[in-house]
Amino acid sequence: MKHLFLLSLALCICGLVFAQEVTPLNEYLKNPGTSNFSKAVSTLDNTISKGEKVNLSKLHLAYIADFEAKRLMEELITNADALAAGERFTLANMLLGKEQYPQAVMVYNSLNKEFPNWSCPWRHKGEAHYKLGNYQESVKALTESIRTNEQHYDAYVWMAYALNKLERYPEALQNLEKAMTLSPEEEESDDEVISEEEIQRLYNELKSKVKK
Repeated sequence: MKHLFLLSLALCICGLVFAQEVTPLNEYLKNPGTSNFSKAVSTLDNTISKGEKVNLSKLHLAYIADFEAKRLMEELITNADALAAGERFTLANMLLGKEQYPQAVMVYNSLNKEFPNWSCPWRHKGEAHYKLGNYQESVKALTESIRTNEQHYDAYVWMAYALNKLERYPEALQNLEKAMTLSPEEEESDDEVISEEEIQRLYNELKSKVKK
């Protein structure tokens, strides 16, 4: 595994691990997995608690925590189709939050195909495409989100942003005004929050463009 080789190399260069030592950290590096990871973390935490090699132990912990997070994400992405719908949606949202937009779109696509009337994956895919600069695709996804939930506040807001990029100003304004009639508090989600100031700024910009 390329990432494992690079991690081991970096740790050895820094003098953090030694191949001849049999430690939970080395065992994890040889055979990554949640069990060995837990043992390594427990050992490092104990060392830190004792005040022994505190900074080196923190460096160890930072390295393996980052590596294990990436390893788990790769594993989940590879097996995404086997995940339950809610788990898959959470995975896609995590990828979106980590700015891994193409991977997020891939997972949202599977949810759209399997659950075409579920509004939220469409909405989030619209955001992912927007972040990628694929504004036409963003509009398509957000149209489906609104079709499946006409009260989806965030879908109207992101639609306004996407349409603005496409210079379809009257439609953008119409969607933003629709959003302003809805309450974002009614939606239980971990959606990215667009501040009222940003929305008001876009509203003023669209009003100005539509008047011209």
